[in-house]
Amino acid sequence: MIKVQFSPSSPTSGGSLSSSGRQYDSYDTSDLRVTMTSEDLLQPGHVVKERWKVVRKIGGGGFGEIYEGLDTVTKELVALKLESAKQPKQVLKMEVAVLKKLQGRDHVCRFIGCGRNDRFNYVVMALQGRNLAELRRAQPRGAFSLSTSLRLGLQILRAIESIHDVGFLHRDIKPSNFAMGRLPAAGRKVFMLDFGLARQYVTATGEVRPPRAAAGFRGTVRYASVNAHKNKEMGRHDDLWSLFYMLVEFVNGQLPWRKIKDKEQVGS
Repeated sequence: MIKVQFSPSSPTSGGSLSSSGRQYDSYDTSDLRVTMTSEDLLQPGHVVKERWKVVRKIGGGGFGEIYEGLDTVTKELVALKLESAKQPKQVLKMEVAVLKKLQGRDHVCRFIGCGRNDRFNYVVMALQGRNLAELRRAQPRGAFSLSTSLRLGLQILRAIESIHDVGFLHRDIKPSNFAMGRLPAAGRKVFMLDFGLARQYVTATGEVRPPRAAAGFRGTVRYASVNAHKNKEMGRHDDLWSLFYMLVEFVNGQLPWRKIKDKEQVGS
């Protein structure tokens, strides 16, 4: 099993991330504006660990906040993902564990640094572009062409294969957890995001862990597999079911259960 501790700071050079996911939505830094309040963990101009200067808040939700920042060492734009130290459910520790494990693989953001203080835990990655949910909605009929859907699907499949290869399930595969590269060199590359719900599915010897009798629901209702809705232990195939639902939505512009609010109805 992998265990990660947040050091007071552990920066590395380089990096790349578009924060998105369960409660963190990916962003396009050119046109997204998020209103900042006095309750935010950071304010513009704040410098984290004497290196990363906050420019503005670009996302947030129940699990934390996302900020655009400037790396004062490398002069590159970065994303800072924060969660309150007082938050009951801590997810950034898993995010960092999986991200580090995936370093060097295609479709994976490079890690810049992480740390903690008495107010919050944080992880730093470089900015990426818009997520696939935003891009689909921006299309004239709210859907991608079949060709685009298949090209995206192939890249997403390779990204999912990468996380499975290192022994983890993502467990929250959905359009807003994949983003296109922000810089021109990576503008046609899909990046996989948000590993806060990931779970290691193999033991230290590489064997698949035995399933729990009841695992509890994990993921996003619209894209979750039937197994997830039934609170069963999830496996690699459940990530693939979520990819399948994504592809249907890419081509058709919606899923049949899009307007159903009742989670139990969606999963029945």
